[in-house]
Parts: sequence; C-alpha cells; structure tokens
Amino acid sequence: MADEIVLAMMSGPQDGALLSFETLLDSDEPTEITIGRREGCDVSLSYDSQVSRDHAMLLYDGEQFWLEDNGSTNGTFIGDEKITGRSEIQPGELFRVGRTWLRIEPMTRFSTLDPDDLPF
Repeated sequence: MADEIVLAMMSGPQDGALLSFETLLDSDEPTEITIGRREGCDVSLSYDSQVSRDHAMLLYDGEQFWLEDNGSTNGTFIGDEKITGRSEIQPGELFRVGRTWLRIEPMTRFSTLDPDDLPF
C-alpha cells in the first residue's frame, strides 16, 4: 500500500510535470482524484478544450487503480481503448482524457529512493 500517488503529465503544456497526491491510508474509502477542465478538479486541464468540466476520476483502493469516465463528451481512453464506466488500470499504463495523455507512475519507482533524491 502506498501513501502517495504520482501522475505524470505526458503531453500538453504541462508535459513532464509530476503531480503528487496523498492516499487515504486510514480510510475505508478509496482515494479519488478528479480530472477535468474545471478549476476545482485535482487535475485541472483547463487548456484542453476536448476535456469535459468533470471528465474522469482515478480511484485507488490501497491495492488497485481504477479509471472512471464521468460521462464525458469525448471519452476517456486507456491506451487506444475507450472505456465506459470504471476500468482497471495499472501503474505505467498511459491514459488519455481529451487530448492530454497521463500515466500513473509505478509506485516502486519512488518508494525505493531516498527522499532527498525525489524529482519534486
């Protein structure tokens, strides 16, 4: 179980940026990361006109990640496959909302590093 989720921006003006989110380790509820064009989303993609205001959600239950499309206009994709509803996703897999590609960083990449060596 990880205490941090790291998303890598793989395209667009934020290409290369790493976004870090704390997990809810002491909760029975999954960690939810909202993705959309709306400013209040955890991952705000206001520059991408193909992203809906409340486009998708990434969930982590302590063991598994899930990507859920929230009824967006242009869809949510894991690789080249358009998903409907909630789909399992693995760290390292690319996913797309609108024209923006993202990736969940493998958790072992950061858990084995000395905190002083982290890129953020």
